[in-house]
Amino acid sequence: MVAKLELANVADALVLKALCMEAFTPDFEQYGGFPPGVEDIDWHLVQITTGHYYKIYYNDELAGGILTVPTTDVETEIKLFYITGDFQDKQLGSKVIALIEQCYPMTKQWSLVTPYKSYRNHHFYEKQGYVKVGELQPEPNDEFRLFQYEKCC
Repeated sequence: MVAKLELANVADALVLKALCMEAFTPDFEQYGGFPPGVEDIDWHLVQITTGHYYKIYYNDELAGGILTVPTTDVETEIKLFYITGDFQDKQLGSKVIALIEQCYPMTKQWSLVTPYKSYRNHHFYEKQGYVKVGELQPEPNDEFRLFQYEKCC
């Protein structure tokens, strides 16, 4: 298996949006919504133009995307990370984490959030060296929470 990252371009926006929606459908079914912005093609276009939205390939097939946001010279946030169902459970996620870390050799601290009931995500990120450091409740009157994870290099 060959995993590869490639920077997305504007022509990729529609297919990335479709893959993203497919990958996050289980979250929609569980929580009643998608991650903020991912339903909007303009959101994807804006993220692509920042130069930190990558296409994920499994061999030669487009399998998902990862969006990073460098917050300082030594800190980077993984804002969005998705792999469609057909490509899950193939060790692709672990390879992608290793590849994205190579793209930002100056980064000393990585961060991300993931939904509180996404137990597979929790296990996956912890296997990659991330540690849960907190929780966020985006809407005060809603039980939905996000777990905050960090990894120091």
